[in-house]
Amino acid sequence: MNAREELNFGGPNFDIEDYSFVNIAAEYEVNPHLSIFGRVDNLTNEHYSEVFGFLALGRAAYGGLKLRF
Repeated sequence: MNAREELNFGGPNFDIEDYSFVNIAAEYEVNPHLSIFGRVDNLTNEHYSEVFGFLALGRAAYGGLKLRF
């Protein structure tokens, strides 16, 4: 959870709502030369702002292969 007040110098201050989100990552080594990895950011697709007026990104997924020689 991350509640705080956005300070707006020269104007009104804004309270930013509490938020929490889940990130998950995994990697599987197939053999000594190949591994598969994946990551999901904001798994629950939480809508939140770190800065007043600018929404943070929603759910995002990444994945790939790692080759070692």
